Amino acid sequence: MRLSEKRIQFIATQIVEELLGHDEISYTGSRLALETEIARIISEDLRIEDEIDQEVVEMISKMKRNIPQGSAEWDAIYQEKKAEIARRRNYIY
Repeated sequence: MRLSEKRIQFIATQIVEELLGHDEISYTGSRLALETEIARIISEDLRIEDEIDQEVVEMISKMKRNIPQGSAEWDAIYQEKKAEIARRRNYIY
């Protein structure tokens, strides 16, 4: 995962502060519960994206030709395959 749990919690706290501080939503529940749920959603989203990334890297590594990671060709194939898998999973990145 690209973000630590501490960073995810910080982002969740900032989101809640923005939403509640500017009367964007009406919420009467626990602020901590809201922050925890937002952090859970962020973590889940990052986990799904990591799974997709791993699947793409595995697909590219199994190709008949050896495509050097970091090359323009590798990056183009990576983006194409990632979009393909994301569409198949109904995931928006």
